[in-house]
Amino acid sequence: MSRLSHIREVFREETAGIRPRLGLSQLLVGLIPVGAGSRVRRVLYRMAGVDIGKGTVVLGRMRLTGDGRITEKLTIGRNCFLNDHVCFNLGGTVTIGDNVSVGMDCLFLTITHEMSSREARGGATVCYPIGVADGAWIAARVTVLPGVSIGPGSVVGAGAVVTRDIPANVLAAGVPAKVIRELE
Repeated sequence: MSRLSHIREVFREETAGIRPRLGLSQLLVGLIPVGAGSRVRRVLYRMAGVDIGKGTVVLGRMRLTGDGRITEKLTIGRNCFLNDHVCFNLGGTVTIGDNVSVGMDCLFLTITHEMSSREARGGATVCYPIGVADGAWIAARVTVLPGVSIGPGSVVGAGAVVTRDIPANVLAAGVPAKVIRELE
Protein backbone atom coordinates (compact mmCIF):
# COMPACT_ATOMS: atom_id res chain seq x y z
CA MET A 1 0.00 0.00 0.00
CA SER A 2 1.43 3.38 -0.96
CA ARG A 3 1.86 6.13 1.60
CA LEU A 4 -0.92 8.19 -0.03
CA SER A 5 -3.30 5.20 0.00
CA HIS A 6 -2.48 4.64 3.65
CA ILE A 7 -3.19 8.30 4.48
CA ARG A 8 -6.52 8.13 2.63
CA GLU A 9 -7.50 4.97 4.50
CA VAL A 10 -6.60 6.47 7.88
CA PHE A 11 -8.54 9.64 6.99
CA ARG A 12 -11.62 7.57 6.04
CA GLU A 13 -11.43 5.61 9.29
CA GLU A 14 -10.94 8.72 11.43
CA THR A 15 -13.79 10.68 9.83
CA ALA A 16 -16.34 7.83 9.61
CA GLY A 17 -18.07 9.05 12.77
CA ILE A 18 -18.64 12.58 11.51
CA ARG A 19 -22.33 13.22 10.95
CA PRO A 20 -22.76 16.67 9.37
CA ARG A 21 -26.54 17.00 9.91
CA LEU A 22 -26.31 15.84 13.51
CA GLY A 23 -23.25 18.02 14.11
CA LEU A 24 -25.02 21.12 12.78
CA SER A 25 -28.14 20.32 14.81
CA GLN A 26 -26.05 19.81 17.97
CA LEU A 27 -24.23 23.09 17.36
CA LEU A 28 -27.48 25.01 17.00
CA VAL A 29 -29.10 23.24 19.96
CA GLY A 30 -26.07 24.19 22.06
CA LEU A 31 -26.76 27.87 21.40
CA ILE A 32 -30.24 27.68 22.94
CA PRO A 33 -30.32 28.22 26.72
CA VAL A 34 -31.61 25.27 28.77
CA GLY A 35 -35.32 25.66 29.39
CA ALA A 36 -35.92 27.82 26.32
CA GLY A 37 -36.68 26.80 22.75
CA SER A 38 -37.87 23.24 23.42
CA ARG A 39 -39.92 23.20 20.20
CA VAL A 40 -36.92 24.52 18.23
CA ARG A 41 -34.77 21.72 19.67
CA ARG A 42 -37.37 19.15 18.60
CA VAL A 43 -37.27 20.53 15.03
CA LEU A 44 -33.45 20.56 14.96
CA TYR A 45 -33.23 16.94 16.12
CA ARG A 46 -35.85 15.96 13.53
CA MET A 47 -33.71 17.67 10.86
CA ALA A 48 -30.82 15.47 12.01
CA GLY A 49 -32.97 12.37 11.45
CA VAL A 50 -34.33 11.58 14.93
CA ASP A 51 -37.98 10.45 14.96
CA ILE A 52 -39.59 12.70 17.61
CA GLY A 53 -43.35 12.82 18.11
CA LYS A 54 -45.62 15.85 18.22
CA GLY A 55 -45.77 17.71 21.51
CA THR A 56 -42.48 16.35 22.84
CA VAL A 57 -40.38 18.78 24.86
CA VAL A 58 -36.59 18.56 24.68
CA LEU A 59 -35.42 20.81 27.51
CA GLY A 60 -31.68 20.63 26.80
CA ARG A 61 -29.05 19.08 24.60
CA MET A 62 -29.16 15.32 24.02
CA ARG A 63 -25.94 13.38 23.52
CA LEU A 64 -26.14 10.78 20.77
CA THR A 65 -23.26 8.31 20.40
CA GLY A 66 -22.66 5.08 18.50
CA ASP A 67 -21.65 3.82 15.09
CA GLY A 68 -23.42 4.18 11.78
CA ARG A 69 -26.66 6.02 11.20
CA ILE A 70 -27.40 6.60 14.87
CA THR A 71 -30.21 9.12 14.46
CA GLU A 72 -32.30 6.42 12.78
CA LYS A 73 -31.94 4.21 15.88
CA LEU A 74 -33.73 6.63 18.23
CA THR A 75 -37.52 6.97 18.33
CA ILE A 76 -39.22 9.27 20.83
CA GLY A 77 -43.01 9.26 21.05
CA ARG A 78 -45.59 12.01 21.39
CA ASN A 79 -45.94 14.35 24.36
CA CYS A 80 -42.73 13.24 26.04
CA PHE A 81 -40.49 15.34 28.26
CA LEU A 82 -36.71 14.98 28.06
CA ASN A 83 -34.69 16.98 30.55
CA ASP A 84 -31.15 18.28 30.02
CA HIS A 85 -28.10 16.04 29.33
CA VAL A 86 -29.85 12.83 28.34
CA CYS A 87 -27.40 10.45 26.61
CA PHE A 88 -28.37 7.78 24.10
CA ASN A 89 -25.66 5.24 23.20
CA LEU A 90 -27.09 3.95 19.93
CA GLY A 91 -25.50 0.73 18.76
CA GLY A 92 -28.98 -0.79 19.02
CA THR A 93 -32.33 0.96 18.93
CA VAL A 94 -33.89 2.99 21.72
CA THR A 95 -37.67 3.36 21.55
CA ILE A 96 -39.38 5.78 23.91
CA GLY A 97 -43.19 5.52 23.96
CA ASP A 98 -45.75 8.30 24.28
CA ASN A 99 -46.11 10.48 27.41
CA VAL A 100 -42.74 9.41 28.84
CA SER A 101 -40.76 11.69 31.15
CA VAL A 102 -36.96 11.39 31.29
CA GLY A 103 -35.00 13.22 34.00
CA MET A 104 -31.68 14.99 33.62
CA ASP A 105 -28.41 13.12 33.18
CA CYS A 106 -30.07 9.81 32.20
CA LEU A 107 -28.00 7.30 30.25
CA PHE A 108 -29.41 4.73 27.80
CA LEU A 109 -26.73 2.17 26.86
CA THR A 110 -27.36 -0.27 24.00
CA ILE A 111 -23.72 -1.30 23.46
CA THR A 112 -21.81 -3.72 25.66
CA HIS A 113 -19.10 -6.37 25.29
CA GLU A 114 -19.10 -10.13 25.54
CA MET A 115 -17.02 -11.53 28.36
CA SER A 116 -13.72 -12.77 26.98
CA SER A 117 -10.51 -14.36 28.22
CA ARG A 118 -8.66 -13.24 31.32
CA GLU A 119 -6.07 -11.49 29.13
CA ALA A 120 -8.74 -9.09 27.84
CA ARG A 121 -12.16 -9.48 29.50
CA GLY A 122 -13.88 -6.91 27.26
CA GLY A 123 -14.53 -9.06 24.19
CA ALA A 124 -16.56 -8.51 21.04
CA THR A 125 -19.02 -5.64 20.95
CA VAL A 126 -22.70 -6.57 21.07
CA CYS A 127 -25.80 -4.36 20.88
CA TYR A 128 -29.26 -4.86 22.37
CA PRO A 129 -32.34 -2.62 22.07
CA ILE A 130 -33.94 -0.63 24.87
CA GLY A 131 -37.67 0.05 25.13
CA VAL A 132 -39.51 2.46 27.42
CA ALA A 133 -43.29 1.99 27.24
CA ASP A 134 -46.00 4.66 27.29
CA GLY A 135 -46.45 6.74 30.41
CA ALA A 136 -43.22 5.72 32.16
CA TRP A 137 -41.19 8.16 34.23
CA ILE A 138 -37.41 7.76 34.31
CA ALA A 139 -36.12 10.01 37.10
CA ALA A 140 -32.78 11.87 37.16
CA ARG A 141 -29.47 10.06 36.65
CA VAL A 142 -30.95 6.68 35.81
CA THR A 143 -28.77 4.30 33.79
CA VAL A 144 -30.62 1.82 31.55
CA LEU A 145 -28.46 -1.08 30.38
CA PRO A 146 -28.62 -2.96 27.04
CA GLY A 147 -31.63 -5.14 26.30
CA VAL A 148 -33.87 -3.71 29.02
CA SER A 149 -37.58 -2.87 28.68
CA ILE A 150 -39.42 -0.59 31.07
CA GLY A 151 -43.15 -1.31 31.30
CA PRO A 152 -46.01 1.13 30.77
CA GLY A 153 -46.79 3.46 33.66
CA SER A 154 -43.70 2.49 35.63
CA VAL A 155 -41.46 4.85 37.59
CA VAL A 156 -37.70 4.33 37.91
CA GLY A 157 -36.29 6.21 40.92
CA ALA A 158 -33.40 8.65 40.71
CA GLY A 159 -29.93 7.14 40.41
CA ALA A 160 -31.17 3.63 39.64
CA VAL A 161 -29.26 1.24 37.39
CA VAL A 162 -31.76 -0.81 35.39
CA THR A 163 -30.19 -4.20 34.63
CA ARG A 164 -33.40 -6.20 34.02
CA ASP A 165 -36.86 -5.59 32.60
CA ILE A 166 -39.22 -3.53 34.75
CA PRO A 167 -42.89 -4.65 34.63
CA ALA A 168 -45.87 -2.35 34.10
CA ASN A 169 -47.10 0.08 36.77
CA VAL A 170 -44.42 -0.37 39.42
CA LEU A 171 -41.94 1.81 41.27
CA ALA A 172 -38.40 0.49 40.85
CA ALA A 173 -35.27 1.92 42.44
CA GLY A 174 -31.77 1.07 43.57
CA VAL A 175 -28.55 -0.37 42.21
CA PRO A 176 -29.42 -2.68 40.65
CA ALA A 177 -33.03 -1.47 40.26
CA LYS A 178 -35.61 -3.64 42.02
CA VAL A 179 -39.38 -3.35 42.21
CA ILE A 180 -40.26 -1.47 45.40
CA ARG A 181 -44.04 -1.54 45.05
CA GLU A 182 -46.92 -1.69 42.60
CA LEU A 183 -48.61 1.53 41.51
CA GLU A 184 -52.32 2.15 40.99
